[in-house]
Amino acid sequence: MKKVLIAALALMVGASLSLAGMGIQWSANGWMAEYGGNVNDGPGVADNNNVIWQLIYAGADNTANAPDLSAAPNYLSGDDELLADRQIPAGGGTAADGSSWDGWLMQQGGETVYEDLDWNTAGSVYQRIWQGTPSVDDGGYYFETALFNIDTGYAGGGAAPQEFNYDPDGNGVVVDNYIPGEGPGPQPQVPEPATMSLLGLGALAMVLRRKLRK
Repeated sequence: MKKVLIAALALMVGASLSLAGMGIQWSANGWMAEYGGNVNDGPGVADNNNVIWQLIYAGADNTANAPDLSAAPNYLSGDDELLADRQIPAGGGTAADGSSWDGWLMQQGGETVYEDLDWNTAGSVYQRIWQGTPSVDDGGYYFETALFNIDTGYAGGGAAPQEFNYDPDGNGVVVDNYIPGEGPGPQPQVPEPATMSLLGLGALAMVLRRKLRK
C-alpha cells in the first residue's frame, strides 16, 4: 500500500511539473524605423537592411547584459541565453520560423509564439533587434526592450501565451542604440578620383559656357 501511495504521489508531482512551461508571443503592435530615422516618416528598419530579431533569456542575474560583437552569431555576453531568433531579409520577408514582416516589421503572416513546455525557471526575457548584421569592425545598431517577467504556468494546447510586444503602445519606435566596433566603422561614400575629375571638368565646362554666352 505504501508503495502504491508513493507511486501515486510521484505521478502527481510529475503531472504538476509537466504543466510548468513558457509560452510567449513575441511580436509588435506598432512599427520600427531605422537608427536616426523618424518613426513616422521612415525609412523602416528593414527597408534597407536585413534584421536579426532575438528573444533572449536574461539569465540568473536577471540583467540584459550588453551585446558582445565578438560573440557571433548571437552577440550575447554574461549568462544571457538565446531562446529564439528571426532573420529577416532587407525589404522585409519571411523568417525561418514562418512569420513574415514588411520593412517596418509589421507582421504580414505566420506564427509568433515561442513555446517551451519544460521551462520551469523563473526570470525574465527581453528582445533585441539588430539593424543589419553587426561586426567587430563596423559595430552595430540595435533596439532593446525592457525585461519581461516569465510566467511558468503555461500548459500549451489552447492556453493563451503571454503577449510580449516590442511596441506595446503601437506608436512606433526607432532603433536607438549603437555599439562601436574596433575598426573605423561605417564610412561615408567618397567619390573615386576619376569621378572627382569628371565633376571638375563638368564644372569647368559650365563656367566656359557662361563666359561664351556673354
